[in-house]
Amino acid sequence: MKRYIRFVCLLLSVVFFSCSAGELISPNYYVLEYYSHSEKEILYQKTPIDIAVFVLDTKIPRTYGKSQIVVRHFGPRITYSDYDMWGVKLSKIIPDLITKRINNYNLFKSAQREYLTARPEYEISTTINNIELYKSETIHQARLNMDFKLRKSGEQSSIVEYSTNIEKVLLAEDVDTFVQTINDMILEETDNFVRKIILHFVLGKDEDIPPIKLAEGVVTSMLEIIDEDIVGEGKGLLLLPAITRTENEPVYKIIDKYGYEQSGKMGTPIPLLEGTYKIVYGSGKLNQWITKENVKIIPRYKTIVEPNWGCLIVGVIDEKRNFAKIRYEVFDLENGDSYGSEFPAEEEVGEQEKVWILKPGYYKVTINNEPFNTYTDFTTVLIEEGKVQKLTIVVNTDEDGNPTNLAGAGILEESFLERTSGNLKFSSSIYANFNVNSNNEVDKDNPETTITTNAQLNNYLIYDKEPVFYKMKNYIEVGTSKTTDTDFRLAADEFDLKNTFIYYFLKDFGFYGRFDLNTHFFRENNFSSSEFYYKKIDNNNYTIEDSVLTDEVEVKSPLYPLVMKEGTGINYRMLNSAKADLNFRAGFGMRQEMNNDYYQLVSDSTWTDSLQIEHRTYNEMESESKTGIELSIEGDFQLPLNLTYSTNADFLFPFSKEDDYSMEWENIINLKLFKYISLDYKLTFKNKQLEIGDDYIVTKHSLFLRITYFLK
Repeated sequence: MKRYIRFVCLLLSVVFFSCSAGELISPNYYVLEYYSHSEKEILYQKTPIDIAVFVLDTKIPRTYGKSQIVVRHFGPRITYSDYDMWGVKLSKIIPDLITKRINNYNLFKSAQREYLTARPEYEISTTINNIELYKSETIHQARLNMDFKLRKSGEQSSIVEYSTNIEKVLLAEDVDTFVQTINDMILEETDNFVRKIILHFVLGKDEDIPPIKLAEGVVTSMLEIIDEDIVGEGKGLLLLPAITRTENEPVYKIIDKYGYEQSGKMGTPIPLLEGTYKIVYGSGKLNQWITKENVKIIPRYKTIVEPNWGCLIVGVIDEKRNFAKIRYEVFDLENGDSYGSEFPAEEEVGEQEKVWILKPGYYKVTINNEPFNTYTDFTTVLIEEGKVQKLTIVVNTDEDGNPTNLAGAGILEESFLERTSGNLKFSSSIYANFNVNSNNEVDKDNPETTITTNAQLNNYLIYDKEPVFYKMKNYIEVGTSKTTDTDFRLAADEFDLKNTFIYYFLKDFGFYGRFDLNTHFFRENNFSSSEFYYKKIDNNNYTIEDSVLTDEVEVKSPLYPLVMKEGTGINYRMLNSAKADLNFRAGFGMRQEMNNDYYQLVSDSTWTDSLQIEHRTYNEMESESKTGIELSIEGDFQLPLNLTYSTNADFLFPFSKEDDYSMEWENIINLKLFKYISLDYKLTFKNKQLEIGDDYIVTKHSLFLRITYFLK
């Protein structure tokens, strides 16, 4: 058996590491380029200013002059991206762009980056004070702090100065969008500097006027797109931002000049041929959708449409925070038009929330098929441009648990926190079981009655934001039982904690670290229907209790045995979807089993004296520690017919030949019968070592009806 397991372990490891030997993450290099489509017609000069200008290299502090893109976090902390690099020297490319801009506007008699004869009389200097990607839990921004100066060569005083310190919210959180936004900002601020020069030399004014901006609603990139799908002449990208950050982002229509339609999904860039398009998006009937005309696609550029819509997500729960399945309808509060009706999504079984795309304004939401002009069972919600509103409707229920009328509604604080910190999810639930069994099969006048109670607390904490994943699972169970002849006794007592941290260096491959802990809270006794003598012998072979006559003996003290597991290695994410999650792990593992005050009955030392009194011996278990190669598989699956299945298999193959392998495999199948009542079946396999080379599989089954109450 052991040799077979080792062979399987070796085979799986070879396959796993062969799969993981793929291409490591390579750096991404980004460039800044000049294209004339963003030039402002108002700045073209028929007659240039009669001076020659030399454009100096841009001064950049050492902090921002590195090849890595700078990421600023909340406060003064900055980091450097390991995989996102500038493919050009900023001190060279920025003045090159400025020079090109000035010459295209025919601003000066001459503007150049190098001079071969006499030095030009004037010079332009630029300084980058900050150029960084700003990241926080709730927002991503591009920041540019830059100074422009025009002066006579060799002099310190400036003729024209312009400074800017701006931050722009990124409509997508990728680095591509950051670079293109920075590129836009540099050229746009160059335009503002050109305006000040024109005011000074041509109009004789130095006062400021509102800056020139890009066309409202559309941002076009200055970043060359390097993508196999769109490389080639005449193609660019179109992106409608995903403002809900869900897996169920809505789709929209793209219509070209010939009337040909195709679909896109918000949050996913779509490659399109160069040209002008109409895009249509929204919820309800087609005449209620939002239309944006004349969206230009420019070759090798990403066009991002700034959101002029808002999103609504509706959830329905009862007063106990359980999911309630009741139809709701969304109306425009101004004109009473219906956008349609829908049932809320039951996320616990893998359903995805309906995302409503709506024009900014007030909307009325009703339940129970109430019409627009109802004064009962309704609530209102404000949809704002570029924002998501998660409306929670609370309904009353009847004695059978069926939803009835509206009890309350609004934007709950927990919904707001969930929206702003969507990478962190926490849930807590209580399960209770109660069973009474009575029969008079043995004695018709004295029935045997058995009462069993059981309570469980489950806590889950998940943080999931690429490339970091952390999961904490905590399980606490306490149960009692009572028969006709006994008092209530402890029947179940367990505390189980699992922690897993993963850092993904490839899409589905990452380094993992784990720490598990299993223990219990209360002492545990062995009971007997008749009295017996016993003695306890500790690990040092000392007798600590002897010749005690009783009908019970303590075999476990609080907390012990205490089992800890640690491991680190490679994690392969085999499945990752809303309804299926499966991970395979292989690496270095450790196990510690601390057995202080944990005693087991020695069957070979049990005997009965002449008075028919049993004599028992209990030996203290030795503590164990193992290190070796660990393999584990962990998965969760949403199955049809309200079934869920979770599995967790753990193997440790010790380095020491004196230690046998360890195996634990837990399987849980849950069948949801009603909204808070389910049937649970738990099957656990665990190997038990009798002596070196001799072990067997311990199988545990449990089946019970579960009543669930979700705390959060």
